[in-house]
Amino acid sequence: MSVQIGSTLKKFDISSPEGKKNFDFTQQTSGIKYYEDITDTSIHLTIGIQDVFGRFNKLPVRSGNKVSFEIESNGATLSLEDLMISNIIGYNPEAKRETYALVMETNSAFENHTTRVFEKYTGKISDSVTKIMKDKLGVDMFDIDDTNNNYEFVGGYRRPLLACTWLAKKSIDAPTSSDTKGSAGFLFYQTQDGYHFKSIDGLFKKAKEDEGSIVKYEYKIDKDTNFDALKNLFTVVSQPVVESSHNILQQLNAGHYKTANWYYDIITRKPAFVEYSYRDSASEEMEISADETVTPKLDENYSRIILQTVDRGCLSVKGDLTATSDQYYYQAQATTRYSSLFSQRMKVTVPINLKLRAGQVIFLKLPEINSTRLSGPQSGLYLISKLCHEFGGDKDFTGLELVRDSYQELA
Repeated sequence: MSVQIGSTLKKFDISSPEGKKNFDFTQQTSGIKYYEDITDTSIHLTIGIQDVFGRFNKLPVRSGNKVSFEIESNGATLSLEDLMISNIIGYNPEAKRETYALVMETNSAFENHTTRVFEKYTGKISDSVTKIMKDKLGVDMFDIDDTNNNYEFVGGYRRPLLACTWLAKKSIDAPTSSDTKGSAGFLFYQTQDGYHFKSIDGLFKKAKEDEGSIVKYEYKIDKDTNFDALKNLFTVVSQPVVESSHNILQQLNAGHYKTANWYYDIITRKPAFVEYSYRDSASEEMEISADETVTPKLDENYSRIILQTVDRGCLSVKGDLTATSDQYYYQAQATTRYSSLFSQRMKVTVPINLKLRAGQVIFLKLPEINSTRLSGPQSGLYLISKLCHEFGGDKDFTGLELVRDSYQELA
């Protein structure tokens, strides 16, 4: 079999175009890559094929064929039954074999392009998302957080997955206590478990409350990390690559720290003015990854003026007048929430771990250089924004792109 010892390809069946026959391709793979991304509404699976039976034209193998896939590694299983081939790339016929690569996605990604959302929806946004996914794509949401705000809207003939992504930007997290108003900013994405509609605050809050169950990874400087990985599956096996945006002028231009938001309400025909401060929001409302956040002392005055109309939904006679004036504030907060989360990225490689998911919060332990401290200031909670399981080389690895919204200086 093409994957290394420790990973076992249990199933890789491709159906004929009419779906009457299934053919086993487990012995003909030349590399497997599986992807998840919190900014993507579909998972992706890419498999290289070395076909010595000429099935490409005999089956034939074509885009739209259904696929069943299952692989096992280190006691965990990745099983996908609802797959379809979306693309075939690199086809190269030779004298004794045909080589090509198959790109696959879940069936809902295909149905999304042939379905439209046009009805009127009322009530909580989380309820609307659940209804859209069930009625339009036949999908029961796997994991969904309740929203605190109602929103009345018409689908506008959007595709279902696009509609849910559009609604995520308008969602406010349910308050955790009576003196908390909640925080704007949701994520809508798919993992091997299904679809998720999650609050950014909720992801970090859950991780802090259940810290004992968080997966922890450690990177050791000047150690044979590949050797350690054979003994410890929770060792980072390569030098972490940090991608942070330190361009303060660019962040000031974008209004990252403080903005003046000028709104016009087309229902009441009145303007509204709101100043938004990231520092105040992070300390009072948002659930951030660390207890302390480093913000330059450049937010006494706003650096950007944003002109917008108030989004109250539609099709009611007077609009949604039950929403508080904080609605203006949350529109400003959501924009900065996404910006802060993705402003600091780190890429690491770990031994294959099929239990990891995009959207999962992990603890990364990074040492401080030229010090005996075991945990440096960049250690802490990180959110998995992208994930790739790669099988078929000398070793099987999981690549992670991690994001966080704050740094904590440890004593």
